[in-house]
Amino acid sequence: MNILKLGDNSFEMPLDPSWNVTYFKADYSKAEIRFNTGKYPVLGIKILSIDDPKYNKNNKLKDHLFDPILLETHPDLEIKISKNEVYRLEYEANLESGEKVKVWRVAKIAGARTVRLVTLALSWMSNPISDDAVKKILMNIEHYLAKCSFLDNETGLDKEAKIAGRISRLKFETISPWVGFSLLMPSSWPIEIDKDQKSLVSRVAGYEEAMLFLNCDDILIPDDTKITIEYMQHIASSLGSDENVKDIALQSTGENVYLISCSKSEKDKDAGVILNNYFWHIFAPKNNTLSRLHFTYVFPGKEDKFLYSLVKVLGKNIKNINLD
Repeated sequence: MNILKLGDNSFEMPLDPSWNVTYFKADYSKAEIRFNTGKYPVLGIKILSIDDPKYNKNNKLKDHLFDPILLETHPDLEIKISKNEVYRLEYEANLESGEKVKVWRVAKIAGARTVRLVTLALSWMSNPISDDAVKKILMNIEHYLAKCSFLDNETGLDKEAKIAGRISRLKFETISPWVGFSLLMPSSWPIEIDKDQKSLVSRVAGYEEAMLFLNCDDILIPDDTKITIEYMQHIASSLGSDENVKDIALQSTGENVYLISCSKSEKDKDAGVILNNYFWHIFAPKNNTLSRLHFTYVFPGKEDKFLYSLVKVLGKNIKNINLD
């Protein structure tokens, strides 16, 4: 028997042997199914794993099965519960494009705080002939969906959800280490500031060896010196002379303000571990002064995806710093 498996085997559903499944290498949480009717109709399937320590089981997971639009258009949809505690609802809708869509949503609680949510949507161009042809497909989907199952064990998809949950629950505060500069930082991270040296050290809460460093200096530049994009491109390209430096990127974050970002992994011989270094260099000219801010986020190369996820968080905050 053919079986659809999604999200690191988080969800399984038997399939008709004649159905053609397409998986996506870049996203293991989704798939598409086509039938022996040609290009259309197509069944899209997507699974989400949600870290929700406050999920409400008493409302039949309505908070997850319904989205805001569905609450507005179909507030009274019935949520059914199977013997194996799979929560399910379904509805149809007519799209402005002339297509018709049938949607099923199924959810299951996994572990103590994880909700897995699967959405299946079959779409087709609605007319009497196609509607009649789709009836059998709908019946078959219903038949196989009734036999779907969720893996009991924690999966990679669940672990990613927990990391995303930790990131979403970070609380931020605006700090001003010295005059003329402020940025958002996680409020739980301890910070040491040296205003005289214009430097900052912050530790990721709960980690001894994951830290963010900032060093800032101001240099005088001649009146006839202009900080142009070509000048910054030269600086960025010079970083490439070190073959260990990766992901070099240059962007403008404001008027005459430039940001160069890159990364580098190196071995700490004393500790015997690989250190991941992520760098953000900001160049902000004002009058005859060029302010340079050098951020370094460093953490050991362990299998802790939370630390890797912080790269995007820090990068976004650094990109949006305030320079008065």
